[in-house]
Amino acid sequence: MLKSIAPLFLALLALIGCNDITAPQEGEKYTVVTETANTPDVVEIFSLGCGHCRNMETLLPEIKKQAGVEISKVHVTFNQSAQVAAYIYYTAAIQTGGQPDHALMEEMFAYVQDRSDTVTEEQRKEKLTKIFTSRELSSPFDLSEEQQKQVYKKMTDAEKLVANAQIASVPAFLVKGKYLVQSSAHESVEDMAETIRYLSTMDSK
Repeated sequence: MLKSIAPLFLALLALIGCNDITAPQEGEKYTVVTETANTPDVVEIFSLGCGHCRNMETLLPEIKKQAGVEISKVHVTFNQSAQVAAYIYYTAAIQTGGQPDHALMEEMFAYVQDRSDTVTEEQRKEKLTKIFTSRELSSPFDLSEEQQKQVYKKMTDAEKLVANAQIASVPAFLVKGKYLVQSSAHESVEDMAETIRYLSTMDSK
């Protein structure tokens, strides 16, 4: 009986060893943050002023599809310019159920990043207002007092999350509130999606 079990045991042992090797490794593909945050399962930390984040925006649909997850967003507030961009983003977020569509995201990225010395501040204000009013949304200049409170609350929460996770660069992905994906350690969309998928099921393993 024992002899018949031995080959099966060896096969299972080999399979387990293979899984351990191919699974994303802590310290390489991701790190564990010190203080777990109360967040949705997968969160992208980003900035409208970040060119890499703008590129990542075009890849998110495929990452979500391959990882089998939904991805929420948190905008950083590293400095004054990031805070202005965060105010713009959260103005959109609170009026779109937390998920501005791709076209709106691209227009906000373009507004923040594609500046021109020949455009006056008044023209920029008009452009930003049009981005929102063309979608029947209130612009950052026309929020009600209650909407302003919602935006500031989002910005405060974002600041705490980024500080707790010690996030110094974007884009970054935080999974289960405690696994910080190392974006630079991944070579493809498939690679990134696999790490996010793996971490999103980590606690259920």
